Amino acid sequence: MSNPVAIVFIFVVLAMVYHGITKNSKFIKKIRKEWETAEFLSPSEGFHSISSYWSNRKRMSQGYDGVDQLTWEDLAMDDVFKKLNYTQSTVGSEYLFNQLRDIDPRKEQCDEELYRLFATDQKLRENILLILSNLGKREYTDSSSFFFELKHHEIKHAYLFGIFSLLPVASILLLFFSLQLGIAGLLGSLFLNAIIYYRHKTRLEHDLISVGYAAAIIHAGKRIASLRHPSLLPYTSGLKECVQPIKKVIAFNKITTLGSRSGGDFDVLFEYVRIFFLLDFISHNKIIKTISTHQKEYREVWERIGKLDAAIAVSFYRHSLDTYCTPTFTDMEELSFENMVHPLIEKAIPNTSHLGKCTLITGSNASGKSTYIKAVAINAILAQTINTVLAEKWTMMPSYIVTSMAIQDNVLNGDSYFIAEIKSLKRIIDLVEKGKPCLSFIDEILKGTNTIERIAASASMMEWLSLNKGMNVLATHDIELTEIAVNMYTNYHFRETIVNGEVQFDYQVHSGPSVSRNAIKLLEITDYPTSITQKANQLAQHFSERRKWGVLRDHHPAR
Repeated sequence: MSNPVAIVFIFVVLAMVYHGITKNSKFIKKIRKEWETAEFLSPSEGFHSISSYWSNRKRMSQGYDGVDQLTWEDLAMDDVFKKLNYTQSTVGSEYLFNQLRDIDPRKEQCDEELYRLFATDQKLRENILLILSNLGKREYTDSSSFFFELKHHEIKHAYLFGIFSLLPVASILLLFFSLQLGIAGLLGSLFLNAIIYYRHKTRLEHDLISVGYAAAIIHAGKRIASLRHPSLLPYTSGLKECVQPIKKVIAFNKITTLGSRSGGDFDVLFEYVRIFFLLDFISHNKIIKTISTHQKEYREVWERIGKLDAAIAVSFYRHSLDTYCTPTFTDMEELSFENMVHPLIEKAIPNTSHLGKCTLITGSNASGKSTYIKAVAINAILAQTINTVLAEKWTMMPSYIVTSMAIQDNVLNGDSYFIAEIKSLKRIIDLVEKGKPCLSFIDEILKGTNTIERIAASASMMEWLSLNKGMNVLATHDIELTEIAVNMYTNYHFRETIVNGEVQFDYQVHSGPSVSRNAIKLLEITDYPTSITQKANQLAQHFSERRKWGVLRDHHPAR
């Protein structure tokens, strides 16, 4: 008769194999549908989680500029990131987020061959995606901190856990000499260790999760290193050697997960073993020491996985676009493009422009000025980070991208709107004064103050920007600036037409300054009292002809 234990063992193994095959099959079916439809459901991820790699690099590196927070918010780059984020792992999310902020005009940042490899080799792409999906996403692991600093992960007085874990073993040995003392010692040591375990588990729970994910990263690196694909070798060469000294972390992590898988009888037994022998804390410390000794190797594994995951996401993003191009870079202070669109606007109107060192854009309300300069700024970031632009052609000088657009007053800091605005503009001045190549975008410059000082200060800053290194693009309602800066700035404008009492926009950029206004017309269309709109038109006409405002008359008799 066959051994019942052997039969059960074989059955369990076969069940696990079947589960793995069906799970993988479902995932492959899912991603094939995503690539067929060019659509996917982006999971919700916390900002502080996906930005941790970027934050760690910025904190630990000198002169690490990139895209600053105000620029990121001005351009709604969180939304751009979500459209791009086809990553399967937390490492991939963090790497891609950092990639979109990591602009350095001095360095060539291009993984074009990798993007094309994943776009064309379906089998390789699916093999990598399968490994990455098993790694998965787990928020707030801060897994990159292991190669920046480890102090906050270390357990204080870790040697004590080792001593206490030996107490049950010593008690068992004591049983051979004194049954009574052995039992008392065993029960006492188990009770003591249980108290120690639960007192420290809550405090260390986050770190235990972090080291668990770090172990999963190493395991994923090991699996990727085993892939034998000639085109992938340039990106995985040396990965196996990096995994070798840290792969013991995988075994230590398995100890900490004993009893936490299926909830069966054996799992309960294993969990008690972990508790009574304090295996979680001992394994945690071993993992920390291993990674601490081999931080360089762990970082290499982490960044290789992030690069591959992010590259597949970029390939998918390109696959979802109707039109895109790879940028051309030049040493000239110029920016030109054909049929460029905004990445966040469905059925966006394309625009073609050749922008020089200084550009001033005017136009009526809601005509498209702000959307246009945001589209240029976002594409300038994408060009320098993922080598992808939503246009048919794109040429630019490598530059830091900085904006001053969606200004808000800051009640907590006591900043008024105008103070917040001048602080925002000062960032641009500081960057230029450091001699760094800068492409700045300013929407409605200094609109938080009175007309005379606004025009004077704006013109003065425009002149300063034109005389220093870097390019700048400004959008304004102030027609006076087109006249003052006519010799320094190239003028473009957006326009509108009135059809059957309605304002219609073509959202196309045109050469020259704006010659139309629509604010008063919008008041008329929305049924403002005729006395208001007539007076507004009279005052505007008076100023246009005489460059002097008319004085309002008091129509009430003196009392």
